[in-house]
Amino acid sequence: MRVKELADLAGTTVRTVRYYHEIGLLPVPAVRDGCRDYDLTHVARLIRIRWLAQAGVPLSRVKGMLHPADDPEREPAGVRASVLTDLNATVVALEEQLEELEAQRAQVRRLIAAVERHDHLSPLPAAIARFYETIERRVEDDGARRMIRRERDFMELAFYRGEMPPEVEVVYQGFDEARMAESAALFGRFADRYEAESAPTDEEAAQIAAAIVERFSRHLGAGFPPLARSVDVDGLRRAADLYVRLAEDKDRRLDRVIADALLDAIEEARNR
Repeated sequence: MRVKELADLAGTTVRTVRYYHEIGLLPVPAVRDGCRDYDLTHVARLIRIRWLAQAGVPLSRVKGMLHPADDPEREPAGVRASVLTDLNATVVALEEQLEELEAQRAQVRRLIAAVERHDHLSPLPAAIARFYETIERRVEDDGARRMIRRERDFMELAFYRGEMPPEVEVVYQGFDEARMAESAALFGRFADRYEAESAPTDEEAAQIAAAIVERFSRHLGAGFPPLARSVDVDGLRRAADLYVRLAEDKDRRLDRVIADALLDAIEEARNR
């Protein structure tokens, strides 16, 4: 029979049959009248290959599972042990895939819930995404908007990479009208400094960092120490390092001063 008929009998494609030839899974038949001539032996072997592959056995293991049976010098017990090893390894791999699929399903359900709440599709927790969206609507200065978007983009990256502790979401909750207006004003206040062509002086950097820490501490109030004790400080340090690394050259020192000031405040709150 020709390759097309062989593929049809096994419910696969000619391309797949040829690939099995290339990797040594399926023997290449003799040529008759200028064409490869397949017989029932090839059909049976192809069916076995497809049956194992459809069960989730990787082709690399399929080859090892089929070839021992072709070796008349190997003991049946040895062949069975080899096949069982490969099948058990396949079960482990499938269980890992099932866990990944479960995690993906849970993520899709969270995305569905986000859409139903009219939230953006983003790795950001809902409270953080709403904060930046609300703040951006409040500011009129283009520089402040760019500053807000940069900070939001960074937070999205940090959450996506798993480098931002989830407890940080608490910082963005509970903003009333007055505190939201204060946050918008703070972005506007520092936008000019970030838009400037030159780096800030040490004194300017210290003043900006102190203002941010003061607002941060005041917003959390009595909840600051327990929050500081609950977060992964090493994770926060990695996130801070990433933020500084992604800054423009002229802003890197300022961002480092701000990050270090916030980390110092968190360390101090942990010890209260």
